Amino acid sequence: GDLVLVNGIEGTVEDVGFRSTRVRTAEDSLITIPNSRFIAAHVENRGLRRYRRVRTTLGLTYDTPPEKIDAFCEGIRELIRRHPYTRKNDYHIWMNGFGASSLDLQLTVFFEVPDWPTECRERHRLFLDILRLAERSGVNFAFPTQTVQWSTAPAPRLNMVKIRSSS
Repeated sequence: GDLVLVNGIEGTVEDVGFRSTRVRTAEDSLITIPNSRFIAAHVENRGLRRYRRVRTTLGLTYDTPPEKIDAFCEGIRELIRRHPYTRKNDYHIWMNGFGASSLDLQLTVFFEVPDWPTECRERHRLFLDILRLAERSGVNFAFPTQTVQWSTAPAPRLNMVKIRSSS
């Protein structure tokens, strides 16, 4: 029943036998791993994690004033402090870059949840709360854009050489 990662294979342990262990992947494949490989491998038991880290980048539009960025970051911190499943002593939300089309905020938060479905549900709740906060705060999320400068200057004249064919 443990969620494990061993030799690049991630899945739930279904059976531990004398010679091999069977792991069911998220794609529903059943992989049989010889126990000799388990003994020699680094096995990460993801099911026993107390905290599950989520890291994402929030890109704001370049016209966002610094004061709104500060207020938005502090609002996210407050959402994390109030969220029932987040770790209260280790989270980060700071502006950390000037992206190609956005002012980039790095969000790192840890969820204290018993399993993957609970993590998905609580991540969903937090992200929707962040979207609502953005709307109330008047900040906009950026999307990839390009600025094209169009000139009305006349095109340069090309000297054309006329070639006559003789027939």
